[in-house]
Amino acid sequence: MRIAKIRWKRAERPNWALPFFAGLLAGAALVYLNPGMFITETGFLSRMSLERLRRVELNESAFFFYVLGKRIGPLWLAAILSTTFAGIVTTYLFVMWMGVCMGVVASVSIMRYGVKGILLLAGSVMPHYLCYIPAFLMLADLCFRMCTKLYYPVRDYTEKYEEKPKSFGILGNFLLIHLVVIIGAVLESYVNPNVMSELLKIF
Repeated sequence: MRIAKIRWKRAERPNWALPFFAGLLAGAALVYLNPGMFITETGFLSRMSLERLRRVELNESAFFFYVLGKRIGPLWLAAILSTTFAGIVTTYLFVMWMGVCMGVVASVSIMRYGVKGILLLAGSVMPHYLCYIPAFLMLADLCFRMCTKLYYPVRDYTEKYEEKPKSFGILGNFLLIHLVVIIGAVLESYVNPNVMSELLKIF
């Protein structure tokens, strides 16, 4: 039984750090190999774009619904793809794509502003990523588990070897992820703009 539990843990909880950091390196390489594609006077994270951001008057309520739509959309897309036979592959690609995006943002920030770029990156993800990161990990696990249950039940040892349930079930976890994402959207809409407005004063 102990061997079976170890096998279940390996099957049900893959190491998401591997595809994420692979994507992170790929995103960084993309920027460093093609700097002209990202480092332009009016492009992503340019001083002009930061100046516009500093001067914008934000409607926090409207911004909240915009952010929520942007965060819930990928969540549902990943969940839907997990119900297909290729759900495990698409989950790994989803995690890798998140790494690519982070790698691009981090590399552009550092290449443009050096140490200030690190501060800009840190300020742009706080405090809402304290919610998004665990939600992201829960979603990846949930998608992997969903596809495993539907198409690869031989790999799913949950019902056979667990004596007590350790989670709320697939639907309960999916709703919990929504709750965490909503809290993150609130922080991103109402708290992070204040953090960024203070941080942009040094640019």
